[in-house]
Amino acid sequence: MSESAERPTARFDATVHPGTTHRDLRGVAGLDLDRIPDPEGAVRVLVTVEECRRLVESGYEVHLHATVPVRPLPGELVERDDAVRAWLEERLRGIRRAGGA
Repeated sequence: MSESAERPTARFDATVHPGTTHRDLRGVAGLDLDRIPDPEGAVRVLVTVEECRRLVESGYEVHLHATVPVRPLPGELVERDDAVRAWLEERLRGIRRAGGA
């Protein structure tokens, strides 16, 4: 069974660099990868083994920095629907909406 058919147990914190066949890093944006901020301005991604393979096959060089376990988000970090609706309504208060609402 391939990794794409099963849930990965880990992802990798990685940076993407120009490769010998693909020098333009702007193409990484079109690969639908999870980007994460990098203090140095590098192209930093959180990727699976399969996504690493795709990057390398696309002509990029990939540097792996750390393994990141895949696990459920802690419950205390998940907002309730009613709390999110209240937050959104607070921010939208005073903005005219289509339909006169």
